[in-house]
Amino acid sequence: MANYLTLPTTTSKGRIRVVVETPRGAEAKLTYKPKKKLFEYTRPLPAGLAYPYDWGFLPSTLGDDGDALDGLVIHEAASAPGVVIKCDLLAALRVMQTENGETVRNDRYVFCPHKQDAHSESLLGENVPDRLRSQIEQFFLASVSGTDKQIEFEGWHDSSQALRNIHRAMRTFKRKQRAAAL
Repeated sequence: MANYLTLPTTTSKGRIRVVVETPRGAEAKLTYKPKKKLFEYTRPLPAGLAYPYDWGFLPSTLGDDGDALDGLVIHEAASAPGVVIKCDLLAALRVMQTENGETVRNDRYVFCPHKQDAHSESLLGENVPDRLRSQIEQFFLASVSGTDKQIEFEGWHDSSQALRNIHRAMRTFKRKQRAAAL
């Protein structure tokens, strides 16, 4: 099994890869463990809660929390842990997360799978409707219930600002990889 964390973030056509950790409909959080090269059960979600969409990470990125950036893939199908989806970026939910007394930025990036037959970027809608934004926020609030994490939302970034943040996280990952190689 490949180390999913080191896959290229983007494709040759500029799409962003998202590695699914927890598929749509799962009632437990799964996490990729690179040293073991497997997906591991982390914890159950609160009773009655399930992932509304595929949840995963952007390979070859490093966020302020020390992990790869998080991604939510909005689509109607469920995949499986380890599936890599080539996506178009829609937006990012800006999140401040407090855990063990430390507060860090831990944004959630929102994507849709790239459609091979799409002829124009305008077909994406390039926006997350307000109602869906609210539902996504409510899911994330409910998903940390019963954990030692607290989250606060600081609004949404459009796709262009979100992409700048992804590129920064890609540079941070490369710097860390170079430093580890020395």
